[in-house]
Amino acid sequence: MEASELMEKKVVSLGTNSSLMDAASVMHEHNIRHLPVVEHNEVIGILSERDLRGFLEELYESREGTADTTRRKSMSIAEVMQTKPLTVDPTADIVDVIDLMIENKVGAIVVADELGQLRGIISYEDILKIAREKLAM
Repeated sequence: MEASELMEKKVVSLGTNSSLMDAASVMHEHNIRHLPVVEHNEVIGILSERDLRGFLEELYESREGTADTTRRKSMSIAEVMQTKPLTVDPTADIVDVIDLMIENKVGAIVVADELGQLRGIISYEDILKIAREKLAM
């Protein structure tokens, strides 16, 4: 099975100018844990729920109206995202994708073409769904 057969093709993404508050809102609204960051449809980073967790905890613990709270509310994705995210080609074998995820301890891998253009995303949930289907047979 190739990555293109399993990947989510309707990927929600944001640009580097988006704030972390925007990212948190989008992730909550779409019930997703990984958000590719793109410029001109080229993947330049990824933001995970884990990346946001510390930011949000500190934001909620800080006192409203302080300079730190104001600064945190306006921080951009670029300040927290993981740069150079793991990507695979749409033709990559799913076993290789799984190996990459295990090796690098990540919950999702971006699927990009040879020009770095975003084509999809594969999360551990996508892989678990396929495993469940295969085991139920």
